[in-house]
Amino acid sequence: MNNAESPTVREAQAQFYLENQLPRDSASTSRYWTMGFAGMSLPMPNFAWRRKALPMHDLHHLLTGYPCSPAGEFEMAAWEFAAGRYRNLFATAFCLPLVGIGGIVCPRRTFNAFIRGRASRTLYAQGEPGIAVLDAPLDDLRATLLPASAPRPRLYDGFAYAGLVLISLAWTLAPLAAVCGWILFL
Repeated sequence: MNNAESPTVREAQAQFYLENQLPRDSASTSRYWTMGFAGMSLPMPNFAWRRKALPMHDLHHLLTGYPCSPAGEFEMAAWEFAAGRYRNLFATAFCLPLVGIGGIVCPRRTFNAFIRGRASRTLYAQGEPGIAVLDAPLDDLRATLLPASAPRPRLYDGFAYAGLVLISLAWTLAPLAAVCGWILFL
């Protein structure tokens, strides 16, 4: 399938970075990145796993249409865990809490993203996108990785999502529970 009207992935990616005020190459070159939260800016180390995953993660935002916002990141985390997460223990530990938070803050959006992800594929298995991917029409890449229509959730999808949210919340709350337990038993 060749869609001449669709921008190339490279063109759409450049527009995505511009619209979201994201630097084009800081993911692969910067030693630090800034996480905004509650009006604060927190400098965070830009680990090697993050530098490798971020270009594909950003393309996933572009392909799925999930915005670069807190709710969009919750959706993206649920979609990526369902479609095929980045296979790195630290990346998993970093992104897993987003699924649980999304399950609380915007459960319907996060669940729908998870269901869509179960019928999708990610770019992570392919490695960093090459020239052929970047020069392909965006609509062609969407057709390759995303379902043609919104998949209908099945009963076991609900159980899988609930299990992922529970694991996420347990992972997120475990340090707090450990500190509270330590304080109680002092």
